[in-house]
Amino acid sequence: MKKIFTLISACFVGAVAFAQADVTFQVDVTDYVAGGATIDATGIRVAGNFSFNGASANGGPMADWSPTTAGSAMTDIGNNIWEIVVTFPAAGNLTYKFVNGNWGMNEGTDPLNTIATAGCGVDDGAGNINRTLEIPASNTTVTYCWDNCASVCNVGIVENAITNLAVYPNPVSDAIHVKFNLNDATEAVFTLVDLAGKVIMSKSVNPSITNMIDAATLVGGSYFYTITAGENTVFGKIIKN
Repeated sequence: MKKIFTLISACFVGAVAFAQADVTFQVDVTDYVAGGATIDATGIRVAGNFSFNGASANGGPMADWSPTTAGSAMTDIGNNIWEIVVTFPAAGNLTYKFVNGNWGMNEGTDPLNTIATAGCGVDDGAGNINRTLEIPASNTTVTYCWDNCASVCNVGIVENAITNLAVYPNPVSDAIHVKFNLNDATEAVFTLVDLAGKVIMSKSVNPSITNMIDAATLVGGSYFYTITAGENTVFGKIIKN
């Protein structure tokens, strides 16, 4: 009886450990449209190895690498942001990208602004540039600008509004030093996101002084930062040792 109870307990613990998680994928197409792109009549969609990971969305199972299927459709939630909520039954590694209607109009095709060279995507060896995500154990929202590793798009930036920016050391160990000047504001916000687009921290920072931001508790790896002052935003990449 004890052995049976132990086996049942182990199965229960395993079930809890692999409880399903909802991942809300968001993509901001502001820059994409401003650059002259037209959104397809079927809207922005997502494609990847979703079926391989047992994913479901829009009321049914998702297919692998099939942006035109019903399960891949994203919803326009306003302000040029498209969204889809995907349910994953277990942990795993997702490879995916956002698609404008169908193949041929997808991320990873612009050599000047590709997710591969920016560090949040990978080349599969055949010229296909894909985003990657380690499927989380809890509900998470990931947000990206189209074909970009930043979560904030750049349309509306005033040239030289944020100047003399220094973010160092890079790589960083214990503290991130942030210094900059502003032409038309007195305060800004420093935001740090991981490669999945999850916000790790958001801090108020002041111009003309060196702001010290604690990085000691960060997990080693690559991160993206944005500094936003009013309508003005700059972004970059930093590595934690």
